Amino acid sequence: MKFLKRAAALFLSLSMLAGAAGCGEDTAYAMKVDDMDVRAGLYLYYATNAYQDAMDVLEKNGVNFSEMKDSSEIAAEMKKSNIDGKTVEEWIQNKAELYCAEFVAVEKEFEAQGLSLTGQQIAQVNDSAAGSQDYFGEFFENTGIGMESVKDITRSGFKQSALWDKYYGEGGIKDIQTQTLYDDYAKNHLRLKYITMPLKDGEGNLLKADGKDELRKMAEDYLARLAKKQNDEAALMKEMDFLIDEHNTYVTSVSEAAVTTTDESGNTITTPTTAKLTTDEFGNTATTTEETSTDADGSTTTTASGTAADENETTEPAVTTTAAEDDENTETTTAAGTEETTTTTEEATTTTTTTTGYDKSKEKILAVSTSAKEEERSAAETTAAPTYTPCELVYNWALKEDAPLLKPELIEDEECWYIVIKMDIKDRMTSDDLWNANQIESTRQSLYYEDFQSLMEEWANNLEVTRNNKAFRRYKVLDLDIKGYQNALMQSYYAMYSSGYGY
Repeated sequence: MKFLKRAAALFLSLSMLAGAAGCGEDTAYAMKVDDMDVRAGLYLYYATNAYQDAMDVLEKNGVNFSEMKDSSEIAAEMKKSNIDGKTVEEWIQNKAELYCAEFVAVEKEFEAQGLSLTGQQIAQVNDSAAGSQDYFGEFFENTGIGMESVKDITRSGFKQSALWDKYYGEGGIKDIQTQTLYDDYAKNHLRLKYITMPLKDGEGNLLKADGKDELRKMAEDYLARLAKKQNDEAALMKEMDFLIDEHNTYVTSVSEAAVTTTDESGNTITTPTTAKLTTDEFGNTATTTEETSTDADGSTTTTASGTAADENETTEPAVTTTAAEDDENTETTTAAGTEETTTTTEEATTTTTTTTGYDKSKEKILAVSTSAKEEERSAAETTAAPTYTPCELVYNWALKEDAPLLKPELIEDEECWYIVIKMDIKDRMTSDDLWNANQIESTRQSLYYEDFQSLMEEWANNLEVTRNNKAFRRYKVLDLDIKGYQNALMQSYYAMYSSGYGY
C-alpha cells in the first residue's frame, strides 16, 4: 500500500541541517505532544519532508527549482517567498510540527486498538535502519539523528499500515464493502480495442485527398469484415486482433518502403510509395505497394509488390508479434481454440492460458480521468493540457454511457483515424484477471486513502503540542542541504530499482 511503500523509504529520507550536529541537552527534544517527548531527530526528518512539500507548493505557483544548482540558491528563493500568508520557514516548521503530532497520534491509536508488530516487521525495521547508513550515514552524523529515531520512523510506517487495515480494510471499522470498490472500478475504467490508422504517408506527410480515399476504403473493408462476426463476440475479437496486426504490418511496410538513394552520378533518387488495398474474388484483401523511382534523366519506373491476407488466417494465427500498439513485448500462440500468452516486462514474466481464443494483450484498459475533488486542484494543475489515450475523440466517445458495446465504430481525428470496439469491463473483472486482490486493494486506497490521512490529522489535532523554542531556533530549516538530500535519495531509489525492489 502507498504509505507502507513510503515508509519503506522513510529511513532513506533524512537530511542534513548545517550546524545541527551534537544536540545539546536543552535541544535534544523538539517538542512535547501530550505526554510524549519528540526527539530532535524525528523533528528534523519531518522538517525535511515539509521542506520538500514547500518546494512542491511553490513549483505549482511557477517557481522552477530544477534549474537551481545548489541548496543555497534554493534557500534564497524560499526566503523571499510566502505560502498561505506565512514565511516559508514558518510554514515548514508548522508542517513539521503537524507531522510530529501525527506520529504521536499513530503511536497512541495503535496502542489503543491493541495492535502489535510481527517479529518479521520488527526484523525489517532493524534491517532498514542499518541499511540506511549506505546512503544517509553522513547525513545522520552531521544532523545528530540517531539510529533510534530512524527505527521510530520506520516502525511508524508499519503501524500506519496496521491502522489502515483496522479502519479501512476488509471487515474494518469503516465497514468498506467490496461491492462498493467493484462498482467504482467498473464505473471508472474503459475496456477498448482499436485499430490506429495514421493519416500520413511513409515519409510522415499528411495524406492528400486520394490518399485519404484509399484509407477510407481500407477502413470500410475492415468494418465490413468485423460486421460479419458481430453476432459472435469471440470471433469478433479474433478478427479485430488479426486486423490490428494486419494494419500495423501495412503501416510498417509503407514507412520502410520510402527509400532515398543516389545514382552513379551522385544524383538523389527518391522512391515514394503508395499502398492500395484490393479485394480478390473470394473477398480476401491484398495490400499492394507501388514504388515509383525517378531517375536522373527524369524518367520514371513503377514497380508493385503485395501480400494477400486470407480471411481464414484469423481463425488460427500461428505466432503473432504486435508492433506499434502493444504496451508490452507479447508473443501469442493460438492452437485448437486455446490461447497461451507469454508477457515479458522489466520486472516479471507471466504466462496466462485462456479459452477465449483472442488476445487480451491487445485490449486497452483506460482509467477514466475524474476527480471528486477536482475543484480543489491548483490553477496550474487545472489549466494544464490533458493527454488522452488514444485521442480525445475516442476517449469521449467511449465515455458515453450509450456508446454501444461490441459495435465497431470509425472515429476520425485530424491526423489519425481509429476503428474502436468498446467492451464490457465487467466481463474481465474476475479474481484471476482484472479484479484480483492487488487491484481490490489499489481501488480501496484510491477511494479512501485521503480519508485515512484526514483521520490521522484529526487525531493529531486533538493532541496538545508544546514547542521547545530553543530547538526550533537552533535547527534552522532553511539551512537544509536539500540538494544533497535529493541526490542521496535518488541514489537510494536507483539502487532499489536496480535490485528489483522498486515500487
